[in-house]
Amino acid sequence: MKLRDRFNRKYLQISLYAIFTAIVIYILSLIAKNAPAILKDLMGRVSWVLRVIKPVILGFVFAYLIEPVVVFFEQKFHKSKLFKKMKRQRTWAAVISVVLLFIAIAGLISLLIYSVTDQLRLANFDDFIELVESYIRSIEGYIYFILQYLEKLDIGSNQFEQYLEETLTVIINSLNDVGQSIVNSISNISGYFTTIVFSFIIGFYFIIDGKRFKSFLKRTSYALLSEKTNNKISVILNDLDYAFSGYIRGQLADAFVMMILISLVLSITGVKFSLVIGIFAGIGNLIPYFGPIIAYISTTIVCLMNGEMNKLVISIIILIIIQFIDGNFIGPKLLSRSIQIHPLIIIISLIFGSAIGGFLGMLLAVPVGAYIKLVFVKFIDNRIEKKTIGEKDKSNS
Repeated sequence: MKLRDRFNRKYLQISLYAIFTAIVIYILSLIAKNAPAILKDLMGRVSWVLRVIKPVILGFVFAYLIEPVVVFFEQKFHKSKLFKKMKRQRTWAAVISVVLLFIAIAGLISLLIYSVTDQLRLANFDDFIELVESYIRSIEGYIYFILQYLEKLDIGSNQFEQYLEETLTVIINSLNDVGQSIVNSISNISGYFTTIVFSFIIGFYFIIDGKRFKSFLKRTSYALLSEKTNNKISVILNDLDYAFSGYIRGQLADAFVMMILISLVLSITGVKFSLVIGIFAGIGNLIPYFGPIIAYISTTIVCLMNGEMNKLVISIIILIIIQFIDGNFIGPKLLSRSIQIHPLIIIISLIFGSAIGGFLGMLLAVPVGAYIKLVFVKFIDNRIEKKTIGEKDKSNS
């Protein structure tokens, strides 16, 4: 080949690279320019997909959480002589588990209703009315003080009227927003109910035929993917199961224990609505740091409304002790130490989870963070092991 032909080909190659680079830069600039619109459209599509498959996701979560109970009854049926020859043992185990779950939920709701109605029945409404009147008198005195202070400042009436009008506008708009939210929630009750029903049905099928689904997915994966890819997928799924089962199930057990402890302690100290506070604090304990906050605030409000300062001080001290015991002894026993993550990472996970998925995102944020931490620790351990082996090989050679 002549030198001239090589020279022309080299320039042609450089020109093509330059054109390709220019096209890529232009496309990236368009993407960057329209990034907000693209992201908004993408998030809208993702939100629509999530709404459509929400019953499937919730059904899978329901089946995943109740699986240990189903396995427990299934094993009991296998060992028992009476039920050993019974057909469809897993179906019966699933039915018993779901029935027990509904009984527990119904019992919890009944306890809440009984506690509230019982406390209201025993309440001294004369004292309550007197307390409300004293609060009103305090507010009136505070308003009178503010008006006197404004008169001393010599604020012009027009300016004050404008400020008052703006304040009232903000308050009215806020009330309208709250009212609209309540109306939207009420109008969406049928949608929530439909989602719950379909989620339960799908989850029940997941429980009964979970082994068939797993077997089918394994066969499909084995047929379509390489052995190396299948091994990687298996490792990822095992890590996810370890992180999520270790955290979520442990957190549920911890929430149940705290529910009992807080209700019992506040009942002993004589705080009203102790059972209600304990149940909501236990449910709030599913999200890190929320349970204690609910317990402290609720106990403080109830004690202040009834003028029970001694009970408030004693209850807060005992709640702090319970939280210390839970954080240092009960929690670590129920949750695997290998998925424990730093409080700062928990807070960051909760912020991102709330921004992305609301309450559900907050529930899943910490186990997702635990999984990321687990993968990162494995990566670091593998890197250290490789470096150690490399250094040993160098020293031996």
